[in-house]
Amino acid sequence: MAGFVRASSGRRSGWLGVVLSAAFVLASCASQPISPAPSIAGPLASSARPSAEPAVAESPSASLGTPPVPAARGLRIERSAIRLPAGRSRSVALLLGSEILVCGGLTAAGTTDSILRINLPAGAIEAHGTLPAPVHDAGGAVLNGVGFIFGGGRFGPGATVQRVGANGNAASSGRLPADRADLVAVAIPGSLALVGGGTTTFYDRRVLATSDGLHFTQIATLLVGVRYPAVTFDGGRIYVIGGSTASGDTTAIQAIDPATGRVQLIGRLPRARSHAAAFVVGGALLIAGGRVAGQAQDSVLRLDPATGTVRQVGRLPYPVSDLAVAVVGTTAYLMGGESAAPLASVVTVSMT
Repeated sequence: MAGFVRASSGRRSGWLGVVLSAAFVLASCASQPISPAPSIAGPLASSARPSAEPAVAESPSASLGTPPVPAARGLRIERSAIRLPAGRSRSVALLLGSEILVCGGLTAAGTTDSILRINLPAGAIEAHGTLPAPVHDAGGAVLNGVGFIFGGGRFGPGATVQRVGANGNAASSGRLPADRADLVAVAIPGSLALVGGGTTTFYDRRVLATSDGLHFTQIATLLVGVRYPAVTFDGGRIYVIGGSTASGDTTAIQAIDPATGRVQLIGRLPRARSHAAAFVVGGALLIAGGRVAGQAQDSVLRLDPATGTVRQVGRLPYPVSDLAVAVVGTTAYLMGGESAAPLASVVTVSMT
């Protein structure tokens, strides 16, 4: 959980010597699975043997001064007129009705407990309550019209589960089975799935499911334990893309069938990447931003789930990692994130 800060000083300090504005964990293309953790409830999911697929190489980041890559046909990437009041990264975005709640995260002053509300029809943004516990690097998703924020922390990984309503009222509602940060939560049929993350010394391979934020069942086990992966759900499978392992960033693309617990290595990224965001718009599974060899990226990649191949389809207006994402119809809103410092910009990505 890199990037924890001390609120009293406002100076950044990260675990394992990771500093947001300076040194980041160096990436490598190799990754090694770790031993599985004890089961919480339910059987330990069986995993298929890895079978890597070739990936189409992406071009180097525009931040390195290379020519821009035109967006693929039908893909629109634009700066939004909406801006966060201040730079914010590693926050959770919850889509509740026609509004996006941006919860917690890192600001220049440290970990925040504030909740921002973005009214999409009006294009307006305002303060909308506070979290009981300030957190960043948490996982968050919406189930039955209620937002949940799992883990994350302020000075270290925590186990708190926070419940957030559309009116901005938030409360602590439970605890995870173990401290966990740097994870992603996604909605799957009937429940929410928690994927990746852990602590600086333990990469939690357990994929958990919950339908109430109180009770958790293990539904699968990752082949590669990762923190800061890009995760999304599409076509009945959870895709876990890249992430940071104990030996550096990985290229692995893992697919989880939550119904059976089967996990497969279906392909590899062109370059090891972590801290990216994954989402589905207009039927396209996209991966935006992230870090390669410790540097923020502006590339937008597309994964073909049928073949496991990846190709670059466009660029963001600037390099960014650790951004919050909410998908509304065929448009994804990419909010904040960080490069050398937390960003306040919002970018829209849509597919026609």
